Amino acid sequence: MTTAAATRRDIQPGISFISRVPAWVLFVAVATCWGLNTVAMRVAGRTVPPLSVATARAVVGAIILVTIARRNRASWPKGRAEWTGLFWIALLMTGLSTAGLFLAAKNAPAGLVSIFTNTMPLFTALLAPAMLGERLHSRLVVGLGVGLCGTVIVAWRAIEGNVRPIGVFYGLVGASTSALGSIMYKRHPCPRLDRVMIVGVQLAISSIVLGLLALPDDRSHMTFPRQFVLSFVYLSVVGLALSFVMYSELLSRASTMQTSSVAYLATLTGVGFGAVLLGERLSWSVLVGGAIAIVGVAIVQLTQFTRPSPPKDT
Repeated sequence: MTTAAATRRDIQPGISFISRVPAWVLFVAVATCWGLNTVAMRVAGRTVPPLSVATARAVVGAIILVTIARRNRASWPKGRAEWTGLFWIALLMTGLSTAGLFLAAKNAPAGLVSIFTNTMPLFTALLAPAMLGERLHSRLVVGLGVGLCGTVIVAWRAIEGNVRPIGVFYGLVGASTSALGSIMYKRHPCPRLDRVMIVGVQLAISSIVLGLLALPDDRSHMTFPRQFVLSFVYLSVVGLALSFVMYSELLSRASTMQTSSVAYLATLTGVGFGAVLLGERLSWSVLVGGAIAIVGVAIVQLTQFTRPSPPKDT
């Protein structure tokens, strides 16, 4: 292998398979994974404390991704800049955000948790211009507003069950820190590192954060029925490891505001899965709200995703 080829392999962002997947496929796949996450969180949290579930799935996801990355001879993070960036991404995107959403799912119906999730693009729109210098085009404002209206209509009519005020707080913490994590990813992209290695190390760091938050959990009455096992496997492998590799690829191709609109489609899939798997109530307004949300997403996505250019040989 020539020196130029070795250099290209060392800094190429993302594994070749993910980098070849069309952006719209990744977008829909992430929305589907995140939508089903809401249901799986509620099922897993019935028999095991939610933060303990979140910690364990981060550990499993980290082991899977780091193993894959090392088998592909991906480089470890090096230097203060890379480790600092990964720390902030892990703390916010898969640490505090995950803790907030898991605790929200324990204290609120899946439909309401989906509403919290879809406020993430709004937090992104408020923060990205100041922190990243991204321009807030009128089309983005309109698209985000239309998408929000549609998903609120969908999720609001799907709400049933008791809603605790603390659940609202946890949901907003999850959405806001998720937006901040996406912004940190753009500020600290770590272009030298493989995409799978980035997310694997990110999950390893966030598992420490989540483990510390889970220390007060009461684990004396934990049970592991079949439903928990299935939910946990999904949350660890697909809902976390795979979905965040795909989401990081989307972030590398477009602005944070454009990418964050995936939360609107995640609301639709979350409400749909909640109805099918948990028996949560749906109504005719879901169709109307869903159509409005899809229009909003389409407006936001009028700016095409870009494919990252491979580095040239020198």
